[in-house]
Amino acid sequence: RLYSGIDEPVTWTIPKIELLADAVPIDPIWGSYLNYNYHTGGVAWAMMHLSEVTGEKRFDDYARRYTDFMIETKPFVQYQMEQLNQYKSVNHHLINTPLLDFTLAPSLPFIYRLIKEDDFENRDAYVQWVDEITKYAIHEQLRMHNKHYSRLTPKVMTTWVDDMFMGLPYLIHAAVLAEDKNLKKQLFDDAASQVLSFNEEVWDPQAKLYQHAQYSENKVKMPHWSRANGWGIWAITEVLKALPENHPHYKEVLDHYRTHVNSLIRFQDAEGFWTNVIDVKSVQETSGTAIFTMAIARGINQGWLKRRKYEQYALKGWKALDSVIDEDGTVHQICMGTMCSEDIQYYLDRPIVDDDSHGMLGLIAAAIEVQEMMDSR
Repeated sequence: RLYSGIDEPVTWTIPKIELLADAVPIDPIWGSYLNYNYHTGGVAWAMMHLSEVTGEKRFDDYARRYTDFMIETKPFVQYQMEQLNQYKSVNHHLINTPLLDFTLAPSLPFIYRLIKEDDFENRDAYVQWVDEITKYAIHEQLRMHNKHYSRLTPKVMTTWVDDMFMGLPYLIHAAVLAEDKNLKKQLFDDAASQVLSFNEEVWDPQAKLYQHAQYSENKVKMPHWSRANGWGIWAITEVLKALPENHPHYKEVLDHYRTHVNSLIRFQDAEGFWTNVIDVKSVQETSGTAIFTMAIARGINQGWLKRRKYEQYALKGWKALDSVIDEDGTVHQICMGTMCSEDIQYYLDRPIVDDDSHGMLGLIAAAIEVQEMMDSR
């Protein structure tokens, strides 16, 4: 009716509006399960192990949905960034982010599936993903003096204990997967030597604990944050699990692991917890307690520690963890994601939240190792 009396066609256009993908909810803060990062990938990796030990396919289905989704949506994320100029759109870290948090560590469930499964529907896409990440790990990731992995934050060439976990388990998995003997040796050598190189920067020989980070210049003293120590010892156990015992660095790495364990057990409280800052009065914290419990139980399971002496600490740790798990599955007392700081008050003031994925991956790993330890009595 608007154009009554006009015999020829009338056309018009509606302004184009780009619709962007998003992920909701974002809670817990920094600990959501919906975005691409090391702790959500870590949960998927842990769920794969949980499926193996329980026989429950649904746990592996969770992990497969996560990894398949990232593979399928990566081209769309790239389109949003490169064509729509939405550089901060959801999961933008999938595209060319030079940081271990978004490269090696979240790729653990991808490479672990290649190790465990010879044939599945989209295996070629996983192979392509892993090949790109392994190339990045060897040739492109920033390193301190061409030794261990480093990063540009908060200062250029800062060594983080976190990066032991962000990088070394992936290198070990890549070594296990590699068919070429020279590449396998290169990856094993790299992982083992990086443990020792990290220790030169962030291991506190007086406290026999890791300080959270260290600058390449203007050396400082940082607190012995619980989860950072957890990342370090977890990475070392992954190295020890696969590194050949005749490797020239095996004994040195094993000795360091035992030294760390013997230091940690001094700080376990009467209820079985470790606090958020290990050697300072602070809140009882779940993620560090979970990883330390896992690392001790794993040591017993692998024969690195004597059951008679160390089992009590793993059992106390699990008792503590059991106390923060509600009947509906809610997990309490997890420190949210944390930057590094020289100010101990920064760590003491970090929010403690429920169900954060940083804590959940360690909790699952602890459950698996403690169960194996008890079953093998």
